[in-house]
Amino acid sequence: MEVDKSNHRVFLFNSDCPFHHYASGKKIVRESQNYVNNEPVKAYELFICSRGQCQLVVDQRVRRMKKGTCIVIGPHQELQVVSQTNQADFYWFQFLPKDDRSLVDVKQVKTDLANRKKLSQLVNNVIIPEQYQLRDFSGINTDCLNALLVIKGNYYSDALPSYVITSLMLKITNDFIASLHNLTRSNPRALEIIDWLNQNLDEKTTVKSLADHFQMNYRYISRLIKAETGMTASNLIVHKKLEIACGLLLQSNLPLKVIADRSYFNDEKYFLRVFKKHIGQTPTQYRQQYMRDFLLNDTKTRESQNHQ
Repeated sequence: MEVDKSNHRVFLFNSDCPFHHYASGKKIVRESQNYVNNEPVKAYELFICSRGQCQLVVDQRVRRMKKGTCIVIGPHQELQVVSQTNQADFYWFQFLPKDDRSLVDVKQVKTDLANRKKLSQLVNNVIIPEQYQLRDFSGINTDCLNALLVIKGNYYSDALPSYVITSLMLKITNDFIASLHNLTRSNPRALEIIDWLNQNLDEKTTVKSLADHFQMNYRYISRLIKAETGMTASNLIVHKKLEIACGLLLQSNLPLKVIADRSYFNDEKYFLRVFKKHIGQTPTQYRQQYMRDFLLNDTKTRESQNHQ
């Protein structure tokens, strides 16, 4: 079998309409077991490795996965997952875009992103490489867990599962686009610190703990982060926590106390105060507004399609 080392092609999916959720789940593959799917489906499939290392074999091509690796494959392909450690865990999401889709060279995407006219044609797309190592795996891992919670719920329509799949894909797109911009960063030390923060954020994370981990003066580490992100180090930490909280609010029905805990705020009242200050709404208002807007837009799309 051929080991596929390429990471040069990128899927473009029009996201004006939410993707249709087909099926999804989480698999655990132990060293003595393989996961085999000999019945190819008509949907695209997204894989995200959350633990261990494994090989994804697609039509005799081998793709290696480790924690945080994201792979998208096209429809009608046989696949097999082979664990390379005692245990490998991965999420899988099958979906169907409702509109245009294409597979292009990553160089074209980079060129188009730098061109204002071309950029306007890209902004409504989910942009995901065939294979990609997630930078913010911690936040996207939370999104995956809560997407599965939503999908397993009983709903009168498939609007909400479709929403969480589309939202997850857009989150990965943001992660990928950010990685392209970071190719030109002038200070690799700052990138290392920010990437570490993405992977290790918890309720104990402070500017001092960052400085202690990297054995740097906390004022110096603050200047590095400010120069790279435009935010102070403390605001960046809050921003990362709020990203997780917003994802949980939109993709789950979890109570606010649980969301405060899962997004690493030590206290619910503090979480409510910080959220209102930075987002401009209470968490409840944020959830209600965005869910109402999405369901309204998705209903209009369905009605339009039914009249065509």
